[in-house]
Amino acid sequence: MSKVLRLMTGVLGISVVVACGSSSDESSSSVAPSTTQSMATTTAVSTSTTTTSTTTMPIQQAQSMILFDFNDQNDVSDWFNQNDTVMGGVSDSATTWVDGHLVFSGNLSLDNNGGFTSTFGPINDQLPTLISGAEAIVVTARGDGKTYLMQIRNYDNTRYIQRFTTVADVEQDYELPLADFESVDWRLSVIPNAAPIDTTTIAQLGFYLLDKQVGPFELAISIIRTNVET
Repeated sequence: MSKVLRLMTGVLGISVVVACGSSSDESSSSVAPSTTQSMATTTAVSTSTTTTSTTTMPIQQAQSMILFDFNDQNDVSDWFNQNDTVMGGVSDSATTWVDGHLVFSGNLSLDNNGGFTSTFGPINDQLPTLISGAEAIVVTARGDGKTYLMQIRNYDNTRYIQRFTTVADVEQDYELPLADFESVDWRLSVIPNAAPIDTTTIAQLGFYLLDKQVGPFELAISIIRTNVET
């Protein structure tokens, strides 16, 4: 009876050592069930390592890049307009700077078979690098309720367009997915079955107003940037 009591007391003592997590090497080596506990501990450490690696991955991803901002009036000095006057029309437009915005404004007319106005940024050999890895181009602008067209022009003179409809008197982001840009000819007519846009040869960005939206218009753009999905 006393031997059984001593044995039970010894087992109880071992249980207390395991429960208390003794740091003693001698205590750890004397407990046979510690193999299972060590495996569980190893698994927990391995899982923790994997989680840490996953957490740090977004740091290596591409970041949104600013293509154009208009903090200073000199930021619009290289932009220029092209209107239907080149083909006999009478529409007019201007590109100016007002309070941190590029302002594309004017009047669209269909007289003399006209019907378009546009503004274009400078040729920029940094655009391919800045747009690399992007999912979309985001235009932050205050509109007038009209639908504008953004054009991307490549060095080989191929053109791609996408429309966006603005909200009057509200400044907001307009996200234009690169995959949704359509290839067009010089008349802005869509080319069927054309190759998708090659972002490695992008040279210039621009904006149009057309689609018979006659009358005065104004689009105020504060920034043009890329959007990168994370």
